Amino acid sequence: MKKLTELVKEDPRIKKVYEYAKEKYDESNLTQHNFEHIIRVLYRALLISSTEKNVNLKILIPATLLHDIGKTTKTHKNHAEVGVHFVKQILPKFGYSQQEIEAICHCILTHNPHKAVNQLPKTLEAKILYDSDALEKSDLPSFYFHSRAQYESKVPLEKFNKFVTVLQKKRIKHGFYTKKASEIDNGGLKERLKLHEDISKILKKRKDIIATENDVW
Repeated sequence: MKKLTELVKEDPRIKKVYEYAKEKYDESNLTQHNFEHIIRVLYRALLISSTEKNVNLKILIPATLLHDIGKTTKTHKNHAEVGVHFVKQILPKFGYSQQEIEAICHCILTHNPHKAVNQLPKTLEAKILYDSDALEKSDLPSFYFHSRAQYESKVPLEKFNKFVTVLQKKRIKHGFYTKKASEIDNGGLKERLKLHEDISKILKKRKDIIATENDVW
């Protein structure tokens, strides 16, 4: 797996995007969709790309670094479209061509096709980004990230858990694009789904866990 130290020598623009992204995410101070999340997804993207042929890292890396940049505006519902707006403004300043920007935008718009954007990844780079982000929801430790996302969204626990359960079923049905991502997951998406289903059963019995002000007034 190539690291950024080596890749920056081949494409110095990567460092500019990295620094821009880090500043934006750090400023937003989000609980889950922060720069730590970006680093985890980037690590997976680099790992998966090392097992694929003809991956354009000049597209994949900036797309990965900026895939959640729309959330830095505290926008969650249409964050991919908002992110594309940022990308089209900033990347020309870093020396990216229109063709490169369009490819990067496609990756961002399709990194979570189960939500607002109704299109699937078409390029290898977009597919790798999708897989890398989907793996954030794989296996039991990823529930920690779920908890942070629920807190960040301010959506009530029961409602958020139902939403994520539906989304997780879609991810499992959709599957992964790359063999490496499937190997990493190794049934992890299903493990996480079972956990959400178990939580739903518990919440039906435990009103005290989801009590609100309306329940005490």
